[in-house]
Amino acid sequence: MKMKSSLGIRTQLIAAVVILTFSAIGFIGVLSVSIVQNNAITGRVQEASRVASLIRVSLEELFLQSSTGQARFSGLDIKERSMRLVRIVSVGALRVNDAKGEELFTYGLLPDRGERAVSSEPSTLIFFNDGIKISSIGETGWFKGPGRLLYVEIGPKPGMKKQFSAAFTLSLRDISSDLASMRSFIIIFGIADSIIIIALGLYFLSAIVMGPIRRLEGTAAKIARGDLGVRAEVENDDEIGSLARRFNTMADRLGAEINRLERLNVELHDTQAELLRAGALAAVGSLAAGLAHEIGNPLGAVSGYVDILGKGAANKEEEAEILMRAGKELGRMDRILREFLDIARPTKDEPEELDINALVEETAVMFGHHSRGHDVTINLDLNKDLPPVIIDEGRLRQIFTNLLLNAADAMDGSGVITVESRFVTISGGSRLGVASAASSKVEQRVRRDDPDAHLAAGRRTTGAVEVSFTDSGSGIKAEDVSRIFDPFFTTKEPGSGTGLGLFVSASMIKACGGTIEVKSEQGVGSTFTVIIPSVAGGSPSGAGSSLQQSSNSERRER
Repeated sequence: MKMKSSLGIRTQLIAAVVILTFSAIGFIGVLSVSIVQNNAITGRVQEASRVASLIRVSLEELFLQSSTGQARFSGLDIKERSMRLVRIVSVGALRVNDAKGEELFTYGLLPDRGERAVSSEPSTLIFFNDGIKISSIGETGWFKGPGRLLYVEIGPKPGMKKQFSAAFTLSLRDISSDLASMRSFIIIFGIADSIIIIALGLYFLSAIVMGPIRRLEGTAAKIARGDLGVRAEVENDDEIGSLARRFNTMADRLGAEINRLERLNVELHDTQAELLRAGALAAVGSLAAGLAHEIGNPLGAVSGYVDILGKGAANKEEEAEILMRAGKELGRMDRILREFLDIARPTKDEPEELDINALVEETAVMFGHHSRGHDVTINLDLNKDLPPVIIDEGRLRQIFTNLLLNAADAMDGSGVITVESRFVTISGGSRLGVASAASSKVEQRVRRDDPDAHLAAGRRTTGAVEVSFTDSGSGIKAEDVSRIFDPFFTTKEPGSGTGLGLFVSASMIKACGGTIEVKSEQGVGSTFTVIIPSVAGGSPSGAGSSLQQSSNSERRER
């Protein structure tokens, strides 16, 4: 998984330049000091090897070979010869032993080596050849130097009998001092050089890279604010220049696409307006045609009655019957027109909080006194813990009455109507949970061509109240379900209905912010469900506690 950096490209480039500069100068410094130190040690080892050869030659003159192995001295003795060697070669310390290992001469302090003692200082073997062994004494490293001194041990040449042994030291402090000075110079030089390189690098970085990128960023910001005519300047024929050219090409295409979309948007608005006008005219035409058809029949009948009365051929009894029939037809036309006015005319009543269970009970009682409800049994299955709803009480009462009348007509005036109320939770237009006394699940069918139903489904509501009306009638044919809410559509016998009841009910409930759904199975019955959003934040609690009826069923015989 890639880690996203929160640092800007300028900061990242600066950090990269600083790290690379210090790394390169540091590497060169370490390499330079190491080379100088190795060269100095090599030179000092060569010097020590020459001194060792000189001491060996000088001491060999003092030792004559004999069968007993005892030295026979001629000329100066061993001490005088050794002191002269000390003064000549400037050694730090010198020790001479005979063949048995006994000291013949000692000058200065030598580090203890050999089997009898071990020095606490580290020792590094540097050179061993022709009986001469050279070691570095002391800690070594880039900051610590080549060591404190060289310890040189002189033995017999290979194949020669041991007559004596010697050891001496050469100081390395002068080399360490020179290297320390060199390290200090490299550090100071490296810091100064790094500052110069970093400053120059940042200057050229800002001029060559960051400047064009910032100008390109400014151009992009202007385009994002809507200034589509601005373009990036192509300053150089390099990668950034290529990026600027591609950016300008993208901006040109974006501008052209936006202009095309704006033209299409204007055309779409014009087309939409035309479609809306055409749809409105079509709807008005359809309603007008239906209204003309529904009013045409009773109007033709009234016209015929008036013609009969105008001829004067009817007696008084016939005239009274004709007038009665004409009055019925006029009443039918008045009812059709009033139902249309109920849809078009806005309500004057203000919506208020309403106990929907109480309204269901009152509507059921009123329906029981209706002529079409005498032989209908109403079962109430109401959830007594419903929250209140905000709606026009008069319209909702009319909707419930229309649904009860339709249910009674579907049962030919006799049968059982079950009215249930429940609380449902709605999220994104889908009911998630139902709090109801009934546990059965029903499949909802909504008009697919109803745009308001889709709008209602898209609303996000915390809760809603459902009231369903289920009859025991013959049901609705499957092909008629999608048209059940259309104006002037009816399954009743000609002259028995206007086909406006459900259309008016659906229009009223939508005007109140709710919706209505239908489920029907032919030969079993139909269920109409009214869904009304509850008060914001409402939930099934104490609302409706005034209802004293049982949650099972209350049968009312009419």
